[in-house]
Amino acid sequence: MQNFLTNAFRYNPEGRVLLGVRRAGHDYRIEVWDDGDGIPLARQQDIFQEFTRIERQGAEQGLGLGLAIAKGISQILSQPLGLRSWPSRGTVFSMTVDGSDASAVNANPAVAAPNRVRELEGCRVLCVDNEQDILTGMTQLLSRWGCEVRCAQDVCEAIQQISEQWQPEFVLSDYHLTNQQTGLQVLQQCQLKLRACFNGVIISADRSAETQQAVTGLGFTYLSKPVKPLKLRTLLQQRGK
Repeated sequence: MQNFLTNAFRYNPEGRVLLGVRRAGHDYRIEVWDDGDGIPLARQQDIFQEFTRIERQGAEQGLGLGLAIAKGISQILSQPLGLRSWPSRGTVFSMTVDGSDASAVNANPAVAAPNRVRELEGCRVLCVDNEQDILTGMTQLLSRWGCEVRCAQDVCEAIQQISEQWQPEFVLSDYHLTNQQTGLQVLQQCQLKLRACFNGVIISADRSAETQQAVTGLGFTYLSKPVKPLKLRTLLQQRGK
């Protein structure tokens, strides 16, 4: 619901937003309405995908992770999402929740969820990318998981983030940086300073065999863009191994 509300205000900064609940048989449908521009019909099928966003003049731009995260959570909780939108009139996102007796829920408390949340608590991650929007999105995502995140845009800034007091467990770097620098140079410089006591990951849209071999040949991990949050989380859960 937080992601629905965030999007409603982001893409409708001067408009109105309404949060409400409707009965749907024995269930409840929580809805977030806005009176913005609406979502084009051709885009309604893919806005729940990672790194998909709709350009709006005058609107604050996100990285396109919010709705993808909401979809993933809804699937885990078996709470269906809904979307209705009308051009130039607005949009409504909804989530349907089970209206069963609360005592039935309390009879089987979920004890594993808190442990999963704490798995990445305090995990130190250094993100390197020459695009500030990417760094902002990664920081928001990783912070939700409890990670300690620092960011840099090139080799020099990456090294400056490392100290005796803060040493990353993971270094995530884009492959192509500014001034003809590469993510491999970032990881190699980190290796010299940290003596290989970290997990190096290259994130790139270049899926050529040569690039992947160059990364894995040096003992680092390769991830293709766009990075799926679930795949990234699974990788970070290998901390200490």
